[in-house]
Amino acid sequence: MAWTASLAHTVRKGFRTERAFADPWAIARAVLAVAVGAAIGWMRDDLLATTMMSVGAFICGIGTLLAPLRHRAVNALVMAAAFTAATTLGVFLQPTGWYVLPVLAVVAFLAGLWRALGPAPGIRACLVVIGMLITADVSPGIGAGLEMVRWIGAGAALVVLVQLLPPYGNRHAAQRRKLAEVYASLAAYARTEEAAGAAATRPGAAATRPGGATRPGAAARVSPAPFTAARNALGLLPSSARTAAAPLYGLLGEAERIRRALYAAPGTPHVPYRALAETLDALARTISTGKHHGPAERARTELASWQGPLAAVLRSRLTEAERLCALATAPRRDSASALAEEPLRDEEIPALCTPEGLVRGGLRRLRAGLDPSMTGTPLLRHALRVGIGTTLGEAAGRAIGDFWGHGLPSHGFWAALTTMLVLFPDYEHTFARGWSRPVGSAVGGLLAWGLLQFSWSHGALALATVAFSAVTFVLLRTGQHVLNVVLTAWIVFLLHQMGTAQGLVAWGRPADTVLGAAIALAVFLVLPTWHHHRVGDLLARWLRTQQRLLPALLTGYADVGAADRAALEDMREATRRAREELESAVAHLPHEPRGHRARWTADELARLTGAAFELTRCTALLTEHLPRRPDETVPELAEYAVPLRDHLGRLVQLARSPHGGPALPPGALRDDFAALCARTGLAWLADPAEPDAVSRPRARALNASLRTVLALENLTAQLAPRPGEAAADGPADGPHRPHRTRHGRHARTVRHTAHATA
Repeated sequence: MAWTASLAHTVRKGFRTERAFADPWAIARAVLAVAVGAAIGWMRDDLLATTMMSVGAFICGIGTLLAPLRHRAVNALVMAAAFTAATTLGVFLQPTGWYVLPVLAVVAFLAGLWRALGPAPGIRACLVVIGMLITADVSPGIGAGLEMVRWIGAGAALVVLVQLLPPYGNRHAAQRRKLAEVYASLAAYARTEEAAGAAATRPGAAATRPGGATRPGAAARVSPAPFTAARNALGLLPSSARTAAAPLYGLLGEAERIRRALYAAPGTPHVPYRALAETLDALARTISTGKHHGPAERARTELASWQGPLAAVLRSRLTEAERLCALATAPRRDSASALAEEPLRDEEIPALCTPEGLVRGGLRRLRAGLDPSMTGTPLLRHALRVGIGTTLGEAAGRAIGDFWGHGLPSHGFWAALTTMLVLFPDYEHTFARGWSRPVGSAVGGLLAWGLLQFSWSHGALALATVAFSAVTFVLLRTGQHVLNVVLTAWIVFLLHQMGTAQGLVAWGRPADTVLGAAIALAVFLVLPTWHHHRVGDLLARWLRTQQRLLPALLTGYADVGAADRAALEDMREATRRAREELESAVAHLPHEPRGHRARWTADELARLTGAAFELTRCTALLTEHLPRRPDETVPELAEYAVPLRDHLGRLVQLARSPHGGPALPPGALRDDFAALCARTGLAWLADPAEPDAVSRPRARALNASLRTVLALENLTAQLAPRPGEAAADGPADGPHRPHRTRHGRHARTVRHTAHATA
């Protein structure tokens, strides 16, 4: 995208108003904490107490509204302790003057690294740094500053106390929300497959896979992000809570099984995708609300009348998911007794039985984000930008001073906090916030200046502060332009209680915001993160995870129990994380400038991600068909693990650079597989007259293996397209064209018959 079009997109995004709100009860608790703090200060007739308690309750209240994954009281306690400690540190830094900048640079850099735990923890870390800046800038001395901290701590403590008030809601509410998103994503996938099948049956439709689903590259995909988020959320539960949360672990395991069954649906005739989607949506609502929501009777009837092996598998798994939903919503004693009678089938998710926890999980994400082998690692660059930008914002705010009589003297934290909150790991969000935040602050300053032309008593100012706090909490997620209108007005009213001239605050705050936003945008352009530079490395990282996973899966067919399911689940989780990061980077590309420097065009990237998803689908099918009985083993497939590993190693080199390895002739991998079938005797599975029923599970394994080979051929063609290939016979079709060789003809026969027998 050209620079002008890209900047125009960020402007439109920055001024887009979202309809996203926090939980009403969470907002009510945050407002109550601010109101109690203001009331205590008003009853004491102490302006300092009113102001500082409002600051502590307000900022810690924002921390409780940012997508908590732990219990709300634990989340509030950690936020309150960290914020109070930061303000105490700021008091002792205040006498050092300009020497506060090196400390600020280090602390802001660490706050940027804290984003490794997720966006919400990263923003909370920034709020903690803001607490340090407040007292480092406005504390009149150590004695008076510690008095300020005492009232700030009291306001933060109020936030903790109000979390103990009813209503208490469902147990493990955050984990339920993440699991509900998993089932909602499966329902969306089913609907997309239904739409793709309907489009493919129209006259003149493009080539399709058997069963009417579109070929690889279509929009029907299950994103790994909801599964990763649910696993992370469940992994944060302490050991003491795992027994009560057992149905939630089981629901994630059933979601994995349902996903693999849905992946096997293309090629199966008459799949009732609409009924499946309605059932999955009903499960999502039940998990989220804790109240039973069943699908429509029509959907139940349609699923009950569906015939075939896949129908039986999906019905049993949906029934098990409904049972687990009932256990998750039942009283704890009833749930425990039911689980004792019929325990969970948790072998599919053994990694969740020993969650990695906050520290180990955070260190893992930190190592991945700081991987020196990755081009332009976003976490490290983001942390550097936050550290440098926040320090520059504080220095610039202090150096300019009072904006020639229109601001507060020696007051740089507004510019610094603006720089910190504008900077995001990607270009799109950073520039969108860079445009919208100053405009919102300017409008908010005008609003507050106009309102303060009237006479306000101490009590009226306290009420106005609480009212603006409530509106800020409600509008927290609607957009920076809307949020900063009320946020600036809140700050003006808050500081006016202490006798500060409203004109200096009303004009100084927007001026500092403009300054901080300009610094943030400049720092990002000097030290940018362009995702189109990272796609090759991310694709290579995902291929390396496949290089470990696929050979292990094929080796698992050698015998019952040959596959270490715990190790396989760890490898599959690493593959999901790598694919999630790849898809996230690709999603940012359409709005980044300098797109002409990217290695792949948008269409080529769509085909690449489609081929990656098709390979993901194949690994899921291979996992699904791992042998559980001796008659399901296919030991001959273990021989193919070595050539598959070698081929994936060459693909890793091609992903990093188009000239990074030897050329891969198209069809070679498929021909090798056909030769293996002929040499080891697997060709007998292709005989349609074979009466032995034992061939059926082995044929499914062979079919899944062949689909994996074809998906790898497709991916190879995307990475190394043949020169002179016509657009109509592009990479998406090329790997599926048969080669006129003996092995190619045999592979076609195996593929056709394996689909029929499966």
